[in-house]
Amino acid sequence: MTNQQTLGLVRAFFLLVLSASPVLGQQLAIEIGEGRFIEVTIPAPSLAGNLLGDPTEQPVSIYLPPSYHASPNRRYPVVYLLHGFTGTNRTWMVNSQPESGEPSLGSTSRDYSHRGYLDGSSLDAQIAEGRIRELIVVAPNTRNAYKSPLTVNSVVAGNWEDYLLKDVITYVDGNYRTLANARNRGLSGHSGGGYSAVYVGMRHPDVFSAVYALSAANLGNIGPFPIDAMDELDPQLERVFERLVNLTSLQQLPKVTLESPEDFWLNALLAGAASFSPNPNRPPFYADYLFEKRDGKFIKNEAAFEQRAAKTPIYLIDTNKQNLLSLRGLFLDYGQHENPLLQTSISRFSKALAERSIPHTLEIYAGGDHDNMIRERLETRVFAFFSDRLAF
Repeated sequence: MTNQQTLGLVRAFFLLVLSASPVLGQQLAIEIGEGRFIEVTIPAPSLAGNLLGDPTEQPVSIYLPPSYHASPNRRYPVVYLLHGFTGTNRTWMVNSQPESGEPSLGSTSRDYSHRGYLDGSSLDAQIAEGRIRELIVVAPNTRNAYKSPLTVNSVVAGNWEDYLLKDVITYVDGNYRTLANARNRGLSGHSGGGYSAVYVGMRHPDVFSAVYALSAANLGNIGPFPIDAMDELDPQLERVFERLVNLTSLQQLPKVTLESPEDFWLNALLAGAASFSPNPNRPPFYADYLFEKRDGKFIKNEAAFEQRAAKTPIYLIDTNKQNLLSLRGLFLDYGQHENPLLQTSISRFSKALAERSIPHTLEIYAGGDHDNMIRERLETRVFAFFSDRLAF
């Protein structure tokens, strides 16, 4: 029997169950078909005037659930997915046939920016089997010229938090049949996108009611440093900052690769500086760094640390405690083999939440590193979490 035949039998069985259940039958009184992935370009006026030259139009990938086109009066909750450093909207959904408007899914490319973690047929099957509810899934691009995914407002990089809250959500609610309330919206992300999900979610419970962060970066630490922040650089980081202060153009930046930690941090530190400690009066990169070289020695830049702490979630818990308590769900995870600094960062954030009696879940899952099980986590945890916590 082919996979298509199997899926057809699953759908037929599901419809049979619906016909025997008046409550479910009223809720899903249409045939379960196939979901659709589309990619659109939307206006992004919140990014106007950014100094990096990023456009005021941005791509967004969208999954419409199986019943969407057959049930024109029905509205759906929405889950927003934020990608990590170097990613794009196509990290989640790959459009390999843009001329037809019908993307193919699940690219096997090793390029994180076009990985295509979401598998449409898998989502359809889970919906047909009743394991997850029907959702609209929206994956906006948040990558800027510095490869940053950080959804924060910056006088240099642009107002990416406003872009998500105003431009993206306004477009989605205006063009698709959404349930346009906080209790019907979830926010999730991976790595730097996980940071953004927590940062935005804890500040805007009036927009999002549930948050899931996969292997989130920088929840409980500032940059590549422990939470209490070192006063002097270790030799490896000193080499990175030496390279950073000697950069004169973006073309000098090496490719981001986890096989070269120094190259990764060089890119990440520049991206973070433009978002967290922007300086419009300091070309060509318009940013102040966490350590600055003075008289041949790198000295801690206290002002830059303070600016970064002001957007680091662990330092924002107390001022946002009521917001966090009002969430319908907060889920944090990381893999067994995750980077130790990131493990420590997430654990510290979780501990700080627990000390303040803020409900949340922290799950450490077996066999995982930073990105080897993202698709599995989406399929077994993320959408099930939102199916449970959002209002339908």
